[in-house]
Amino acid sequence: MERLNLVTGATGFSGAYVVKNLLQRGEKVIGTDTVSALDDQENREILELVGLNFDDPNLEMVPSDLLDKQSLEKLFEKPVTHIFHTASLYDYSAEFEILHKVNVEGTRNFVDLALSCDSLQHFIHWSTNGVFGKPYTLAQGADKVNIPFDENSSSPKNTPGDQPEGTFLVNDYSVTKWEQEQMIWNYYEKYNLPVTVIRPGPIYGPGSSYGHGGIILTIANGLLPAIPTDAKNYITTSVHVEDVARFAIFASERPDLIGEDYNIVDNSIISASEFLHYIALLTGRKMHDVPFITLKALYPVMYHAAHLWTMLQKRYGIPRVRVFEVQSAEYISSSYWLSNRKSLETGFEYLYPDVREGLKDTVEWFREVGWLRDKNMIFVGGGKTAKT
Repeated sequence: MERLNLVTGATGFSGAYVVKNLLQRGEKVIGTDTVSALDDQENREILELVGLNFDDPNLEMVPSDLLDKQSLEKLFEKPVTHIFHTASLYDYSAEFEILHKVNVEGTRNFVDLALSCDSLQHFIHWSTNGVFGKPYTLAQGADKVNIPFDENSSSPKNTPGDQPEGTFLVNDYSVTKWEQEQMIWNYYEKYNLPVTVIRPGPIYGPGSSYGHGGIILTIANGLLPAIPTDAKNYITTSVHVEDVARFAIFASERPDLIGEDYNIVDNSIISASEFLHYIALLTGRKMHDVPFITLKALYPVMYHAAHLWTMLQKRYGIPRVRVFEVQSAEYISSSYWLSNRKSLETGFEYLYPDVREGLKDTVEWFREVGWLRDKNMIFVGGGKTAKT
């Protein structure tokens, strides 16, 4: 049977790179997203800049909505063999009810239909490293500090209930992704869904102004000129979007990886301080270290300020820096160390094993397309943003 790939969230950040890579291999792809996403001309132009050819004869774009089962049925009118389910609502400012409806109920609608597809050979599901939760500190009584999360750590695959053991989920997005992944494993165990789950770390690369991309733009625009000195004591983790897409396609060709879960992160062990200083260096900004103020002490200030700014944005339309969000503030003052050993043991080779190399290429792309000087890229409520 000829391979036919279905990619959900095809105009999102990860989904677009999966589509791009599949097309470059000469494979046939059905890409799907909501009508509004497919009609977003500005986002379409961004994706064309990163190499996605919407006019490729092997690409068919079909509108659908995870919450509309009838629209999803159209996706399975042809014999789909491989599914890349990237679609989720990834927005730290969204209400829990909306996140749950899309990420859990919507995914259930989609997987129910996928199970009825007799031609399906492999289902690659996007989870997130956020399901491992926020690690406790030694001061909080934890007996494991700065030990990397691996696939044997408490996760939706091996832990019942709604929280990981020994940690806690830090925001509504992670809560819905925990429930979503648990549901996926339930489909695997009860209905033989041929699934491989990937858990990317924070994804960055050309084309996204959210997450790490938003941090780059915030620093480049002089909005983060200083950080607490103790940021050198906190580990951060990353993965380039090309490697997320490449591993997903790699895994889809390996039936022996069905039933397995994989952390997708690069090899870098880098402190938050070094990470931010390096971005400042690449963007030509000065980054100062502030003594006597700790990240832990800064967290409640950031949390309440984010609450206030979000309220002002919603009520009065005052533009807010997109990465300055209430739920993302929860990540402050925590080390996140993830092991990618299991992914490497499959024989996969990361294109960007060092975040420094990936950041160089990303900043270069941002500079070439004019993003570093476009302050509207980093605001919500007052200007344009790139779709994630």
